Amino acid sequence: MGLNFIYIVFFFISFLLSIKKLKYFFYEQKIDYLIKYSLLGLLIGARIGHVLFYDFFYTNLLEAIFPIKNYKYIGYQGLSSHGAAIGLLISTFFYNKKFIKKQFFWLCDRLCLIIAFSGSLIRIGNFFNSEINGKQSNFAFPFSIGFIQLYQDKILKIKRYPSQLYESISYIIIYKILFFLSKKKKFNIFSIFLICIWSIRFILEFLKEPQPNEMFFLFKLNTGQLLSIPFIIIGFLLFFKKKLKTIIYKFYYPF
Repeated sequence: MGLNFIYIVFFFISFLLSIKKLKYFFYEQKIDYLIKYSLLGLLIGARIGHVLFYDFFYTNLLEAIFPIKNYKYIGYQGLSSHGAAIGLLISTFFYNKKFIKKQFFWLCDRLCLIIAFSGSLIRIGNFFNSEINGKQSNFAFPFSIGFIQLYQDKILKIKRYPSQLYESISYIIIYKILFFLSKKKKFNIFSIFLICIWSIRFILEFLKEPQPNEMFFLFKLNTGQLLSIPFIIIGFLLFFKKKLKTIIYKFYYPF
């Protein structure tokens, strides 16, 4: 219970700090709506993403939608960050269309700063909650941590890669870089965010334990890595979109 409480604390810290940062970009009366749209998109997308990508053959459809089992509250047993990303993009698209009515990528450039910062804190919560654990490591590896694990009534200390902390540190570095670049106003911040965040996720998946009930494997790549690839490709396409437009134009109109 204590570890779950720590996770919740980090989640709400990231939530409150995100609200504070939102005030730099939006009028205060519009923040409430942005929070509502974002939370709905994140939670619904994360849950649907987990069911589709990791547990499609769920034994009970109601359990996939509602956090109950045998008439008891059990909480949601899985949330997908890829699903959350898709859900957030969809919900903020509708928010932008209804309220601020600016270019969609203008909104994405600002939200991605907050997402990178929040993601760093949430991964610390995952660490204390022993979620998304790293693989067992060599005891001589200097950056591994001993995790206490109960196995057949025995208490074991297992050295693992603290993949959650690696991810948290990476995200906060990405946040600092994006925040610096955002002041230059010469970069497509959202495209850099997609490339960096999902590339880090792709690389660190090699150090993580496989998730239960993973649906897709290809060339020794797990579900998380395969789902990260489209985000990385989209990031590069957005980053080079002006050059791509020029190349396509010259291809069709060479003279």
